[in-house]
Amino acid sequence: MTITEVGQLLGDIIAAYMSLDPERVILKDEGFDGPKDQALYVLIEYEGDRALAVGSEVNTVTGLETSHYNAFANFTIEVVSRNRDATNRYPEVLMALQSVAGQQEAELHNVAFFRGQPLNLSAIEGSGSLRRWHIPVIVSYMQTKTATAPMISPTLTEIKVEAK
Repeated sequence: MTITEVGQLLGDIIAAYMSLDPERVILKDEGFDGPKDQALYVLIEYEGDRALAVGSEVNTVTGLETSHYNAFANFTIEVVSRNRDATNRYPEVLMALQSVAGQQEAELHNVAFFRGQPLNLSAIEGSGSLRRWHIPVIVSYMQTKTATAPMISPTLTEIKVEAK
């Protein structure tokens, strides 16, 4: 899975469990503007990862090399609203990732979720009425790529030795 696909998987699980319109679950990027209406939004932001293992295997019969990258990806899931919905519903994000459906989706895609402690960040909005809950999530995932491997055939090189 690519990192974008991991973020989309998180969003799909949360949207389904919380019965949210998928348009209200957003993969956050630099161009994102905060919500202007009263509805609940779930923002998913990728914050980098930590490589655990990188390796490859070559199938000498097919000539294909399969490389893999195993990592822990750090995501922040923010539940925001301009009313009390974010405060009332942020626990559903944690429940979604722990639910049977969430765990089955994780297993199907060979990922695992590790949830952190939710933080109430509503105070950073100052006098604004935006409620913001920050939930750190670490996702163990693997990305693979298969390509043609250059095959080098071993040959013995003749070394000429001068006679003495």
